[in-house]
Order: sequence, then C-alpha cells, then structure tokens
Amino acid sequence: MGQAAAQQVIPPLKREFLDSTFVVLPSATGARYRRETEWRDSTAGEVRDYYLSGQLQSRGAYENIRRETIHGAYDTWYTTGQPASHTYSLHGRLEGEQLQYYPDGRLQRRDIFASGQRTSGECFGPTGQPMDCLIIIEVMPVYAEGDGGSQAIVAAVNRNFRYPRKAVRAGIKGRIIVGFAVNEQGNIVDIHMEKSLDTLTDEAAMQAVQKLKHFRQPGTQNGKPVKVRYNVPITLAIQ
Repeated sequence: MGQAAAQQVIPPLKREFLDSTFVVLPSATGARYRRETEWRDSTAGEVRDYYLSGQLQSRGAYENIRRETIHGAYDTWYTTGQPASHTYSLHGRLEGEQLQYYPDGRLQRRDIFASGQRTSGECFGPTGQPMDCLIIIEVMPVYAEGDGGSQAIVAAVNRNFRYPRKAVRAGIKGRIIVGFAVNEQGNIVDIHMEKSLDTLTDEAAMQAVQKLKHFRQPGTQNGKPVKVRYNVPITLAIQ
C-alpha cells in the first residue's frame, strides 16, 4: 500500500496553440504562439511558449502549474531571440534580481525584490543613460455589480453559496476560503479551495464562484491587462 501511495501519475507532455492574448485555441488556426507544458510530477514542471517560427517566447518553472505558481526563473525573449526579461520567484513571490531589456539587448530596468516587495532598482534609457523608474500603477478588476470592488465580489460569492443539506445535517460548520483568478479578458479561472472543510461545502463554494458574472474590466498594471488572484472567505454557521 505504501508503494502504491508513493507512485504519482505524471501527465504527459502537453502541446497547445494560443492566440495573441495567450488564450488557448482548439487548433493551430489563428494561432500566434505554441505552448509546451512538461510536468516534473503531478503538480510541478516547466511551461514553454514559442513563436510560430520556433523561437522561444517564454520559459518558466512552476511549483504548481494549474495555479500558475512560479518557483524559479521565468524568462522571455523577443522574436529576434534577444532576451526581453528575466524574473525569479520563490513560491509565487518575486525574489532577488529582476531584469528587463530593450529589443537591442540594452538593459532597460533592474529591480531587487524580497518576499514579493521591491526594495531597490534602477532604470536606463534606450542609449544607456540613467533615468527615473516608472511607478507601477495597478488597477484592480471591476466586477459587474455594485461599485465593482472586492466587497461586491465577496457579497456575490456569499449570496451565490448554497449550504448543502447533507452538510447541514452532518453539522459541518466553520470558515472556508475559495480562491480564483480574473484573467486578462475578465474571465474567472483557476477556481480552487485555499481552506476546506468537506467535499460537499468545497463543491458548493466553487459553484458559487462559477456563478459570478463576467467582470466589467480586468485588472491592469501600467495600463496592461494582467491576471489578478482573489481569496474569498465563507463562514458556515448552523442556526
């Protein structure tokens, strides 16, 4: 039994085609990129995106591919093969030196991070001259109800939640946390449980997130759409 429990089912190499916004397509028609996902075990591995020319566009090490948690180096390249950026993360948080390059190979930006927080950095113009670093301006996604903020999202998830009768009869109560992300198109993805109590309540919580409306606008960083993650608590009480 111990030997069977130790065995892992490692998914095979996965190949996909993506459009210009990195959305997976059903075929190569209209594709701009090709993706290869190579699993090291049942959760971790490496994801590589290629231009259709065969040139690497990005390569990243993940400790959890399904949750897109980067653990290690993540590098990107221009179509010419010149490096575009290099970042390093520990368990999903930026750590150490992060680099960005101009298309001609000149260094554009160097930032130092510790536990996901920027501690220092320097920026350079196209000819190498030092310049002020741009301030990163982040805007959160806007939900389709209320003011569109986090409280509206929490309220909608809790309103959508249906306490399973079997869970009530079994006396299952407490606090659960359901996690998900809003991608660059405003769609809800990567639904999972951050803190669970029982499979019945877990399923109900994830269904509550699935019922959320499409977001009016995605989150942005310096005007560029980015994926934003949420954790929503649900308190289960039997009256």
